[in-house]
Amino acid sequence: MFRRVLFVASPIALTAVMAACSSSTPPPSGGVGGTGNVINVQAADFRFDPSTITTAAGKVTFHVKNAGANEYEFEIFRADQAVAEIEGLVPGLEKDLTVELPAGDYRIECRLPGHLEQGMKGTLTVTQ
Repeated sequence: MFRRVLFVASPIALTAVMAACSSSTPPPSGGVGGTGNVINVQAADFRFDPSTITTAAGKVTFHVKNAGANEYEFEIFRADQAVAEIEGLVPGLEKDLTVELPAGDYRIECRLPGHLEQGMKGTLTVTQ
């Protein structure tokens, strides 16, 4: 005697399966020394690596990984205007930030208390 069994997967279960099957490899590096419009940035020991970034104008994705033991932020400024940011980068966390950038000079910073004073800053040059 055979019984038919109906399996219905919940959205949570499907999300877990899809996440397990997806690649954990970070996107390719961009900007200086890379290809494409994805730029890998690592935050650790109160530094961004790289701290000097050059990329072409247009849509740029920053893949930011906290490889340190402290919480960080990744903020992009043009003059005194905040352009975009990632907050709450706890140790081990990786996040993507996609932003449309016109040509110009920018800064990357972490403005959590004491972080700028310890060197948590860099430059971002966007070319035409």
